[in-house]
Amino acid sequence: MPGDQIADQIALQGAIREYFSWDVRDDIRSARQMSQTLIGDYELDLRKYDHIGIVGAAAEVKDVQNSTAELLIVADGSLGAITELSRVGLLVSDADGAPHIQRAVENRIPIALHAHGDNLQDWKKFAATFSERYPLILTHQTPIEIEGMINVGGFTDGDRAICLALAFGAPYKSIQLIGFKTNAVGKWSGVTDKALKLKKLRWMEKIIQDLGYGEQIG
Repeated sequence: MPGDQIADQIALQGAIREYFSWDVRDDIRSARQMSQTLIGDYELDLRKYDHIGIVGAAAEVKDVQNSTAELLIVADGSLGAITELSRVGLLVSDADGAPHIQRAVENRIPIALHAHGDNLQDWKKFAATFSERYPLILTHQTPIEIEGMINVGGFTDGDRAICLALAFGAPYKSIQLIGFKTNAVGKWSGVTDKALKLKKLRWMEKIIQDLGYGEQIG
């Protein structure tokens, strides 16, 4: 993803924070603690793939099985839609997709772990299950640079997965969205407040449209 596009996405994160009245200091606090606790040095090169599937929270098992994707990048609890893990190259998570995300740890699937203001305890609990030198990419959503972490844009695990794929060299036309809906909460989504989640999905839709994949939303 070009640097100016990443800059636009980071600016949009600020607008989203303002919309929900979240404090950037909470995001920074969580991110800095993550950077001091974990090592995120896993390298991902997606330039060689012709078909990459990004699996969202509304994915059905048959949708994944029928996909022609050589590699799957999975948003958090959407791992529950995947019966065969051999194609999974990355799990994108903010640590609320239990119990499904534990399968990723058990199979040592690389994880892009995200820090935001209200998940500090969640990611710490999740991180306690990692084996030594677990393959990690650490992501945050602040406008500042944080050592050992990256911010390539994105808001929900699903749209952040697209941003990560592009940032790691995925050819634009290689990306196929599987199970992305913005008018209903997906079955694999960790939800405590449906109304709030639907508001978040509207922001996800904007991000996906800005990235040029709006026609792939179900």
